[in-house]
Amino acid sequence: MHGEWLRFMGLGVALFMAWMSSTDLLAQSEQVVEVTIKDFRFVTKQNALRLGFPTVIKVRNEDAERHDFSSTMFEGIPTQIEKDGVIVYGRGVGGVFLDSKRDATIRFDMARPGRHVFRCSIHPTMSGELLILSAEAV
Repeated sequence: MHGEWLRFMGLGVALFMAWMSSTDLLAQSEQVVEVTIKDFRFVTKQNALRLGFPTVIKVRNEDAERHDFSSTMFEGIPTQIEKDGVIVYGRGVGGVFLDSKRDATIRFDMARPGRHVFRCSIHPTMSGELLILSAEAV
C-alpha cells in the first residue's frame, strides 16, 4: 500500500512538471508586440517577429482622444480581439477602436511575411508598421 501511494505521488509530480513545462513552452512561443498610442503617435516595442508563430499585439491608448488600431494584416486570417472583457473572433477583422486610457489584445497567426502597416482611421496622419520575417530569414 505504501509503495502504491509513492508511485501515485510520483506520477502526480511528473504530470505537474510536464504541465508546467508545456505552459512555459506555450507562453514562450507567443510573439508579443506592445503598441502604445501617445501624443497622436504609435510607439511600438517588439522583438523580431517570425512567420507562422502565434502573435499577440497589446495596444494601449494613453491619449485623451479616441483612436483606432487597424490594419490589412488581419485580412483573411482568424483573429481574436479582446477589449473591455469581450472577446471577438473572426476573419478579416479590420481592427479595434480604443477610447482614452483603454487597451485591447489582438491574437493571430501571421501567414504573410513583409511590412504590415497599421493606422488610425480617425487620424489619418497616424501610422506604424510591423515587420514579419520568414523563419529562414532569422
